[in-house]
Amino acid sequence: MRKIFALFISIIIFTFCFYSLYAEKSPVFKAYAEKYELYLTAGSFGDNIVLATNLNFGDYLNIKGESCVVSVSYGQVLADFSATHVFSEETSAGISYYAYSPRVKYKTYVDGKAINIHYFNGKEYAKLGTPIIFGSF
Repeated sequence: MRKIFALFISIIIFTFCFYSLYAEKSPVFKAYAEKYELYLTAGSFGDNIVLATNLNFGDYLNIKGESCVVSVSYGQVLADFSATHVFSEETSAGISYYAYSPRVKYKTYVDGKAINIHYFNGKEYAKLGTPIIFGSF
């Protein structure tokens, strides 16, 4: 009887730990989009990007950031995350806005400045990512 009880308690603890890990790694911008790209490695070339629906159990340990296509404005993102605009840059494809929020755990540095929200406003869509959008727009 004790072995069954110990097994039952172990399953509950494992479930709680897994749920805590998932909640910690769950999409930051889940209120804005249904489809996400999750980054399993840090790097600007977009290698090892998976859709949230295609994750394996081990992938939860490797999430380094995310991105999604959104219809919300940059100003709304700043307000929702109590974020501070850091800088922006314009290219022929659109404008990238970079911000920092203490509420977002991912972080990188650009020119010595902490960044963890990247909002790209293109001609056809807007994309939101953390810490920055990897791959192409």
